[in-house]
Amino acid sequence: MLPFILLGLYWSCTDSELSTPGDEFANYEEGTYSVDIDGIPNDFSEITNVIASDNASQINGSSLEFGTISITLAGPLLEGTYDQSEGTMIMIMNEDGAFLNISQTGGLLPFTLKIKKVNTEEHWVSGTFSGTVFDTASGENSVLTNGVFYKIPYEEGDIDNVNRTLKGDFNDETVDFSTNAKAEGVTTAGVISGENPDGIQTLSITVPGGISEDVFTEENEVVIMVVLGTSENPNDTYSNYNAVTETYLPVSLTINSIDMESNDPRVQGTFSGTITKFTNGVPGEEIIITNGEIDVPIIILP
Repeated sequence: MLPFILLGLYWSCTDSELSTPGDEFANYEEGTYSVDIDGIPNDFSEITNVIASDNASQINGSSLEFGTISITLAGPLLEGTYDQSEGTMIMIMNEDGAFLNISQTGGLLPFTLKIKKVNTEEHWVSGTFSGTVFDTASGENSVLTNGVFYKIPYEEGDIDNVNRTLKGDFNDETVDFSTNAKAEGVTTAGVISGENPDGIQTLSITVPGGISEDVFTEENEVVIMVVLGTSENPNDTYSNYNAVTETYLPVSLTINSIDMESNDPRVQGTFSGTITKFTNGVPGEEIIITNGEIDVPIIILP
């Protein structure tokens, strides 16, 4: 009997040694920020930036090919597990297009973020993530695996929302999405997006062919997607695109200016249109968007 006890103790010690905290990062260098999209590795470690505040936190990265990744938390940067039901969002831009954890029908797709370590003395954060994202270029869902960020430095302070405007009137009620408002992609798959810090509310305007100084409508497959959720109903999502019938409600996006030459590259314009909540392809009550304003920085310059 004694040999079996000793063997059991050996196995126990071996398992303990193999599962020591931080082992999941053993093969990564400090500053790594990467994820596999449908099994294809994507590295966003070139420039990383993490902002931690009580109201919202972001984990950002970029690649040598002008790709970007941004994970947003609707709260402070604390160790724990977070998912889409708490307003945790991810947006990825690369040469293939834009990927968001918002489905074609407007619902939030599964996304899990695990913040493993927040070192408050040396100011760095490590964690893992995985989930499902919608590929705006192909119109299909993609799977995120092996998502990791390791010892990414962070700074405390509110996300810079100075000189960012993204808002509109929704059935004559003004809703402001200027928090973290930005334009990404621009000449590839253009995405203009922002958040409302007062609730689990987001706005994204997607133009699959990219944007320029012009007028774009539903004929250009412009999709306006708005989450007007609350803590009780985070998936209260509206869109002008009906995924079942593959048809669009009328919308208009006017890009008045794209400034890529200055130290503060920006997109300015207006938007309007009709959105609704589709349930199995059946439209519900319509929401009319008027007086939409856009004045946001460009995050990626392909």
